[in-house]
Amino acid sequence: MKMTPEEFRHQKCQTLQGVDLSRKGCIDDAIKLLVEVINNRDEFVTTSSCSGRVILFCENIAEGHKKGCKWLFTSHDSVDIQELINSIDPAEGNLVFKYEPLILHIRCFTLNHAKLLHTCALEAGFRNSGITLGKHGKVMLAVRSCMGLEVPISENGELLVSHKVK
Repeated sequence: MKMTPEEFRHQKCQTLQGVDLSRKGCIDDAIKLLVEVINNRDEFVTTSSCSGRVILFCENIAEGHKKGCKWLFTSHDSVDIQELINSIDPAEGNLVFKYEPLILHIRCFTLNHAKLLHTCALEAGFRNSGITLGKHGKVMLAVRSCMGLEVPISENGELLVSHKVK
């Protein structure tokens, strides 16, 4: 079912006026301008975004890898290494250091609009990007990179890495 321009415009307004449900609660400063440029186009609206982040978290072994994890450190900006090191407490349990690259979810008016933006994403190096066709003519583009990193820091309270900075 093809969506009319009026329907898309209405849904876009609802999205932009909605509450930001992200853990941070706002758009990352590093990509605010990019998000504004995208949202200023009639054919697109961002539904979620992250400029990339570094996280140190403690896994809750009983509940599984992501459920119930406790964030000890997070940053969407350059990281002060000493601040990160100070967040490491092996007594917390299984600590994991994770880097997640930029991600954008963009609702597109048509499949052709999504293809245009998808090509731009691929040419910019975001090789893990893709288009999803949903119910009622909903077209979503996910701009993603495959360049993430996840490293264990401690296991069962035992530190697996050195605190020394070289």
